[in-house]
Amino acid sequence: MVFEYITGGGLINEALPRDLAAEGDLMLGALANDLLDLSDIELVIPRDFRLAVPKFQGDQSRLNVVELNRNGAFEQQWRELLDTCDAVWPIAPETNHILRDLCQSVQDAGKILLNSPAVAVALATSKLATAVLLEEKNIPVVPTRALHQARSLSGGPWVLKPDDGVGCGNIRIIRELKELEQIDLDRLDGEWIIQPLIAGDALSLSLLCRQGEARLLSCNRQQVTMINGGFRLSGCLVNGIRDVSRIFRQLAGRIAGALPQLWGYIGVDLIASADGPLVLEINPRLTTSYVGLHRALGINPAGLVMKLLDQKEELMPPKRHLPAAAVAIKW
Repeated sequence: MVFEYITGGGLINEALPRDLAAEGDLMLGALANDLLDLSDIELVIPRDFRLAVPKFQGDQSRLNVVELNRNGAFEQQWRELLDTCDAVWPIAPETNHILRDLCQSVQDAGKILLNSPAVAVALATSKLATAVLLEEKNIPVVPTRALHQARSLSGGPWVLKPDDGVGCGNIRIIRELKELEQIDLDRLDGEWIIQPLIAGDALSLSLLCRQGEARLLSCNRQQVTMINGGFRLSGCLVNGIRDVSRIFRQLAGRIAGALPQLWGYIGVDLIASADGPLVLEINPRLTTSYVGLHRALGINPAGLVMKLLDQKEELMPPKRHLPAAAVAIKW
């Protein structure tokens, strides 16, 4: 089963954000097409009843799209589907521990989880905990502090964001720390962090991880713009850095060594600063860059992940690199 949280019924009793649904369908479509391209896989896809079913490629006889509606509680419908499957590939936000809880329920059900386990997701969900871990391992990271430490900081500008936020959501650029006085901090839900706004190119790494090892699949250019006091991701150029330097491969290996529970496809956001690459966050799940990965590599990335289930298979890097694949996000 491929369960994309936004489009698959996770918000069945809530308003459905069309922008997030569109981005979710990009990842869902790419992954579903890749899995249907593999033999001996029968695919189940839950679908929010308010959304039309996308046109997937491949053998439709091996595809079962199940409509989720308001006639039953989401948890009940999710567990009923879980009982029918051998393996689950969740695509979900880390916010409010949604991804962690989904991964834990798959593990508790004794099913194959095609994602990092809940323990790794829990750590990577917290940007602060991730930064602390990477700093302890001497891995270059964007300095990250809890919001309550802001009074001890100086200079600027700064970036204020939720500790468990996803993408560019709810990010605020703070030009001067005194601007925090204009924000009702007590009304901010959850934990928040503050980071310096560092000049440099926004990049991401697409990794294949298992047991403390990593293979770099691609280095991608993120198309991020400042807008309305925050950021917006409008797309990415997958494999946009063709001549990947050794430093990126070494960085991938050091990240996997610092968090050996990471498994499968992993995304890493970073800033290519004047002092070198600085890790911004680790995404223990499918990212938007996956959408262009098959086109950019000329191989099926879902097939690479499935091979990780065989412990004898080595984490081989792709041998072919085609022209960079552009992925556009429509808001």
